Amino acid sequence: MRWARVSVVTTHEGADLIGNILMELGAAGTEIDDPSLVNEYIDAGLWDYTDLPRAEDTATVTVRAYLPEDERLEGSLLTLAERVENLRRAAAAIGAGAISHTFVADEDWAETWKAYIHTEKIGEHIVVRPTWEEYSPAADEIVIDLDPGAAFGTGAHATTAMCLRWLERIVSPSLRVYDVGCGSGILSIAASKLGADDVVAMDYDPVAVAVAEENIRQNAVSNVRVLQSDLLTACAGMPPAQIIIANIIADIIIRLFGQLDRHLAPGGTLLASGIIDDRIVDVERAAAEHGFVVLDITREKEWAAMIIRRSADLAD
Repeated sequence: MRWARVSVVTTHEGADLIGNILMELGAAGTEIDDPSLVNEYIDAGLWDYTDLPRAEDTATVTVRAYLPEDERLEGSLLTLAERVENLRRAAAAIGAGAISHTFVADEDWAETWKAYIHTEKIGEHIVVRPTWEEYSPAADEIVIDLDPGAAFGTGAHATTAMCLRWLERIVSPSLRVYDVGCGSGILSIAASKLGADDVVAMDYDPVAVAVAEENIRQNAVSNVRVLQSDLLTACAGMPPAQIIIANIIADIIIRLFGQLDRHLAPGGTLLASGIIDDRIVDVERAAAEHGFVVLDITREKEWAAMIIRRSADLAD
């Protein structure tokens, strides 16, 4: 079998969204070609010698993945193009979104990626375990089983890891949790296993909904529902949530503020992540314009996660 080497040109902020789509289409992993890293190595003198020129366009990155050349490939490429276009229509900061592919010689890429993905403990209690590895948890550990070949979000990425650490701190029994842009469902599964009473996972993309449903089934969390939804629209008529998670990107989080007041319970918390450093100010401004305030920010690499609450709740 040959493999299609699929490349998508995007931005730093859009790389995770594109990687998410590729992995939901069956890629076992992604690689990111980031010219700014080359410049960092040159500037830091980490190479004794290099004839590589400094990159001029450091705002653009290329996300690559490998898909098998089988009867599903044509449909997968069409789905990729459609979903990239949907992101563009939603005003996501994905840049050009140009898609190309070439074919490479037969190699077991799925098995190759397994060599790089291992069981990882994140925070005090949560352990994310790829399904092919054996692991004996300690008494206080909470294990989430995921197959990274089926969905993006193993917990290794900074945005997901920060959310998992925050959930350990803010989730308690009897809480209702909404997970907006749930992707693989990892954060919904974590909220359930941390003791939340009712969890609603939602994603605009029907493929993500199917992936999340499978991961939820695999983890046997019966109090998690998955809905297809544009942000919180599917929650109309439901009781408000004490915690709303939005691990997406700044532009979508800014849109979310328009719906947030109707669906966040009094005293509730928005956990927002997927925010690249230079968009922090934009999210803070949008929060203030809608009557919310950023109480805390954690940073990892170039990403930020925020704890956000209503200004009126803090005044009570």
